[in-house]
Amino acid sequence: MARAAPLLLALGVAGLVLAPAPVLAQAKKPAPAMPTKAQLERAAANLRVYVSALQSDKIPEAVKTVLFTCIYSNAFSKISEGTDKALAAKKVSNTDPNMVLGAMAAVCGYRPGQMGAPAAPAKK
Repeated sequence: MARAAPLLLALGVAGLVLAPAPVLAQAKKPAPAMPTKAQLERAAANLRVYVSALQSDKIPEAVKTVLFTCIYSNAFSKISEGTDKALAAKKVSNTDPNMVLGAMAAVCGYRPGQMGAPAAPAKK
């Protein structure tokens, strides 16, 4: 019985190594579609706003934290798509960096008053 254990182990390893390729190929995900030139240009514009916001001393640290955490956890393509959808839904310009930053922060989950950030002033 003790002599059979190494043989069984060797057979098990050989079975894994010699597994048919189609079984391994099924685990792969299909490659995502290549973005269009327009999508790349919008993403580049959104990325410029993102980087500028992180480097600015005028943007609250709470917003910067949310943006950084968001890009750490998500693909920028998804953030950019969400930002563009939010801007389109509100029918505002996607070329105004302030609007893009606001939409991006909202897509990333930022809410005014969050994490000690000053709340939006009440309208009189």
